[in-house]
Amino acid sequence: MPLPNKFDENEIFILILCVLYSFVFVTLLHKRFTYSTSIILFLFNISIGITVDHFLAGPPLDLYDVMDTKEFELFDLFLYIFIYGPATYTFIYIYDKWGYLNSNSKKYLYLLFIAILNTVFEYVAVLFNVYEYNGWKVYYSIPVYLLVYCTNIYLLKLLKNTESKKECLDGSSSHANLGNVD
Repeated sequence: MPLPNKFDENEIFILILCVLYSFVFVTLLHKRFTYSTSIILFLFNISIGITVDHFLAGPPLDLYDVMDTKEFELFDLFLYIFIYGPATYTFIYIYDKWGYLNSNSKKYLYLLFIAILNTVFEYVAVLFNVYEYNGWKVYYSIPVYLLVYCTNIYLLKLLKNTESKKECLDGSSSHANLGNVD
């Protein structure tokens, strides 16, 4: 895996975010999901990030570039593992912690707010040359984020339903077995 051509603002930006997200992910987010659910959510979002970027940034579309080169480099890996995974995990954690936000209007407002917040964050990343647009517009990202987050909500519900069924089959009813801590 190649190193960056030069160590500049985009690598520094990624390293700072890696440290911040790792701190939040490890220390501030209390264990809420089972290990298997956490791993699935985390890996799912890393794979979504890689897939979407490959589809949109690669040929034939080539709508934007990630980092310094068109090749997959070390800091691309950092971006996917230490930023995409924890950022979306944090979204789903808050969504679950707030009890699905008690109403559809609150749920939709939260989804829209997070999509817009991520779009603003993406714009800041553009300023630090993490992304270079070749036809992509930053506001195109809002529906992409909405789709990703809706997919995550569906996946979380599916995983929790599967865990509930497993719990019933195992005959245990303790939330400790699910790894839920409020």
